[in-house]
Amino acid sequence: MNEKNEMELKEFIGTWKNDFGNILEIKPNDKNSLKVTFISGETGKPVIRDYFDKKESIDMLAELDYYESSLEVELWKKGKGFQLSLLYDWMDYRIEPGYRLAPGLTQNADDNFTEKYGHLFMPLEHYKRIDE
Repeated sequence: MNEKNEMELKEFIGTWKNDFGNILEIKPNDKNSLKVTFISGETGKPVIRDYFDKKESIDMLAELDYYESSLEVELWKKGKGFQLSLLYDWMDYRIEPGYRLAPGLTQNADDNFTEKYGHLFMPLEHYKRIDE
């Protein structure tokens, strides 16, 4: 990974929250990846991933996508299941413009995890940084 990639990863580091109370805590892992913890706004706790031996949504591996345009958070095992995709983007809100994380769910073509378990990570609303 080059210096540009390391700078792009640093943009994601911090604590982010959406209007529904979901929180993403993103911290460094190594020079090529980050660790992400997802905390549900409904419960105030990490979600239990029944599809992954009931592991909590703590310290999930995250790397830049192939095009280095978004952060891909592995919600199961790398290359299996589905991912939380986070785009770091400028949002030109009238009241409070600034960078936000725009979330989406992606899945491998042969899987249907988004349909079965996507609700655990909803709603997919923009996240605002609340702590660096």
